[in-house]
Amino acid sequence: MNPCPMPTSLLLDLLSSRREDIARRWEARAGAAADAAPRRRLEQLTGSQAWVDSVVELLRVLSVSPDWSGPLALGGRGAEHAREGSDIAAVVREYGLLREVLVEVLEDAGWAPDFEGMRALNRVIDVCIADAVQRHSHQRERTLRETETKLHDILEHAPAAIYAKDASGRYLFVNRAFEVHGSVRREEAVGHSDYELFSREVADVFTANDRRVLSTGQPLESDEHVRRPDGWHTYHSLKFALPGVGGQAHAVCGISTDVTEARLAQKERDEARERLRRVITELPVVLWATDAVGNITLFEGQGLKAMGVEPGTMVGRNTAEVYAGRPELLDAARRAQAGETFSLEMEVGGGWFMAYVSPDLGPDGRVRGVSGVSLDITERRRAEEVLRQSEMRYRLATRATSDVIYDWDLATGRIEWSELALHQFRVASHDAPMDIDWWTLSIHPDDRERVARDMQAVMDQGQEHWRDEYRFRRGDGTWAVVEDRGQVVRDAAGRPLRMVGAMQDVTERRATEEEARRRAEFEQLLIGIVGHDLRNPLSAITMASTTLLRRENLDERQRKVIDRILSSANRATRMLRDVLDFTQARLGGGIPMQPRPLDLHELTRQVLDEVRLAHPERTLELEYGGSGAGLWDADRLAQVITNLVNNALSYSPSHCPVLVRTHGTRDCVVLCVHNMGDPIPTELLSRLFEPMKRAERPESRDGRGGLGLGLFIVKHIVDAHGGRLRVRSNARDGTLFMVRLPRVLSAPAHVAAWP
Repeated sequence: MNPCPMPTSLLLDLLSSRREDIARRWEARAGAAADAAPRRRLEQLTGSQAWVDSVVELLRVLSVSPDWSGPLALGGRGAEHAREGSDIAAVVREYGLLREVLVEVLEDAGWAPDFEGMRALNRVIDVCIADAVQRHSHQRERTLRETETKLHDILEHAPAAIYAKDASGRYLFVNRAFEVHGSVRREEAVGHSDYELFSREVADVFTANDRRVLSTGQPLESDEHVRRPDGWHTYHSLKFALPGVGGQAHAVCGISTDVTEARLAQKERDEARERLRRVITELPVVLWATDAVGNITLFEGQGLKAMGVEPGTMVGRNTAEVYAGRPELLDAARRAQAGETFSLEMEVGGGWFMAYVSPDLGPDGRVRGVSGVSLDITERRRAEEVLRQSEMRYRLATRATSDVIYDWDLATGRIEWSELALHQFRVASHDAPMDIDWWTLSIHPDDRERVARDMQAVMDQGQEHWRDEYRFRRGDGTWAVVEDRGQVVRDAAGRPLRMVGAMQDVTERRATEEEARRRAEFEQLLIGIVGHDLRNPLSAITMASTTLLRRENLDERQRKVIDRILSSANRATRMLRDVLDFTQARLGGGIPMQPRPLDLHELTRQVLDEVRLAHPERTLELEYGGSGAGLWDADRLAQVITNLVNNALSYSPSHCPVLVRTHGTRDCVVLCVHNMGDPIPTELLSRLFEPMKRAERPESRDGRGGLGLGLFIVKHIVDAHGGRLRVRSNARDGTLFMVRLPRVLSAPAHVAAWP
């Protein structure tokens, strides 16, 4: 070392010449380039050299002007530190390291430290440190001012009301949004409490929330309500404590956002959701949902009753468990979990449901769950089944009947025909459409106008039923006689919409009726001629026989011959009368009645006296009781009594009496004719009163028989009087015919002929 002090100029020259060594040592000492890449070390070295140059230049200035106090023109690393605003402690440490490096380099160069040189170096370093501290302070103040300005702008332009209160509840700060929402100016708010700015009920809520934040030190979120000129507003407030010295909360900061519209919208959504829930729960549906593996997460709705499921019993269960034994439902669950949307009808718990299934897909396209709604269609299925059964019955009925059923739409003219139509009308399926035009043209021209007129009259007059008979051309050109019956269907206003009816082919029936009518006319003419021509000779025979019997010179043999002739004539007369009555009954004219007052007891006695004369060998017994008065045709009732008594005599043993009894009650008189003998065969009882039906029994006493018209005529005479005829016959009690006659003729004087 050189023990001699070094002048300042030589010190400056030494430092300038060793500037690279100084920079390298300083970089190594600071450890800045320990792990840096070569290029980065070169850049740092260049910056450090510039910094060293700046320090040497400052040393030169101070050596010339010791009192200089102007601004420093730092370059290189020194300038970077100033611009970057580095930590001031780090800058001071780096200047201390630089001081140490300068001293080391000077010592290596043989510089002997002296007070003047050291003062110069220290002053330079101190000036640089002071400049760095000053620059750091200015930069920090500028940054704080900029930050405060930005924060103030943020607070002022925030849409939410932002404010701060001290521990006593007085406002320390409010932003512009607070002025708008609180309807109060800033100077009126700062320094005042909530009780001075708002109503007591609002201030109580604000104060209670502030105290809770101050006491707990925890943030608080709540809804607070403020009355504004347009009504009450809801604010969602976040309040938090501002810690002071010692960490104790000394103020409350709050951020309040007007959520009135959002709350109203939320309320409307909640109300709509609740209404929807009530509607859905009242509907016959089941809302359900599962997760991706089939675990049920939702299962509720009014349709649970139809399923036979109690609410809350299905949630948490898996579809594989619930649908065990139902392969079709398990397959539907697998389809839904595979991402398929579909609908299906299913039977659950005795009810039928239409299920609409929709998988819920995530962003990755995978199924996150399955949801759906099941609609109770039990009643619809029942109605469909009833309709199907009804359609089947209708189809079977149309096949079973000989009528052609049709349904005519009056607006379109379209007619739906039953299956029999093609066969009945002999129409090929490929022929022209069987609509109203086809039907109209198929009616015989002579009947067409009448049918159309009568049908239109029924519709115009508000009637419901239409009936007509007309000639209808078949598909093969032949004419059928149809009987058409229609029912008019009207709307609520009475306008005709449809006509539903049936057409019956009565061609054969009308031909048969016409043939029967012609034959009946011929029979009536023939019977009239026969009756007229036979009555006269029979009357002559009867009169001649009666005259001969009055002669006194007749021997027994002659008298018996004349009696046989007279009996045969009377029998022929009765047969002729029965034939005439039978013919008149069959032709629909009925048996004429001429009622007059008479006593049935007396009439019966007279008839029995006449029968005794014809059958003196037989015993006839008569019993009567009560009043026998009534209004009847005497001749016809005498015919009834005669036929029944003669019938009893013919079909009973000769030693057995025939009992005739008449008995009067309050409203009627009963005639009974009883005889013993073999009973009437059971197979004959049901047809006993039909014409030409008679029992063939060997016990018939006269051996001649009749035409089998007696009981038929008896039945018609009793019916014509409004009475009833009954018969009872068995081996133990014999045979009893009972006639019940009302005292006053209540039936028409003519009755229809039996078929």
